[in-house]
Amino acid sequence: MKSKLVIGTANFGQRYGISKKKTKLSFNNIKKILNYANKHDVKKLDTATVYGNTEKILGKLNLKKNEIYTKLPKLPKNCRNISQWVFKNIKNSSSLIKTKKINGIFLHHAEDLLSENKRKLYVALQEVKKKGLVEKIGVSIYSFKTLEKILKEFKFDIVQIPFNIFDRRLEHFKFFNKLKKKKIEIYVRSIFLKGALLLKEKKVSKNFYKWKSLFKLWNSWLADNKVTNLQACINYVFSFKEVDKIIIGVNSLKQTKEIFNAVENKTNLFPKNLFSNDENLINPNKWKKK
Repeated sequence: MKSKLVIGTANFGQRYGISKKKTKLSFNNIKKILNYANKHDVKKLDTATVYGNTEKILGKLNLKKNEIYTKLPKLPKNCRNISQWVFKNIKNSSSLIKTKKINGIFLHHAEDLLSENKRKLYVALQEVKKKGLVEKIGVSIYSFKTLEKILKEFKFDIVQIPFNIFDRRLEHFKFFNKLKKKKIEIYVRSIFLKGALLLKEKKVSKNFYKWKSLFKLWNSWLADNKVTNLQACINYVFSFKEVDKIIIGVNSLKQTKEIFNAVENKTNLFPKNLFSNDENLINPNKWKKK
């Protein structure tokens, strides 16, 4: 089942995550993580142009045997030549990562496909695919309403969607069937809710005080069932055969090993009716920064 895993690189070149002690990973630690993943046949990497200097760091490693998935940034206002902008960004990513071809490209700001330039942007994505610069094109979303609007008009190969124990919209909104009918591969991310689901109850910050009771129920369930928070999160996302790939953000070699071990020992044990529909919690973009 490790074949479903994709290594997320968000904190390779920037400070990322919920921890107050969050730091960028050292080059040596990144190398150890990727070497360990490669030895376990986990060779897919998820990155983005907005992840600091992550793409440049990846270029210093030998990634010829790896599959690279990256994301285009938000389309600039008054972009005069959208096709040129798309080609330039993809070629720049390929150059930085030192790879001849990008396996998959996502639009990081899916709402760009709802703008007046949506058709030009989509045609440009098709062009880079046709020319062989990328194998698959897709969108990375937070809003399911946005995704629904996009899929009514455009066809994609892959989508990247948040999915975790608190955020079960993918399951509850019956998007599995909708996406599979369109033969779209489902890549899920934020399986630990940017680290919030891995926090001990006492460590839950004031930012989440409104949902204190939910975190209390979560931690009580873990204690009652003698399951770690990491294991329960893994158990949940792996329980859906419709999920094609699972992106895991890692902050150390130790955590990478823990995740791989959890995948090897996965069970069907996770809380069945513990979730939230409040986007202020399940969408990290809406979290208040203090």
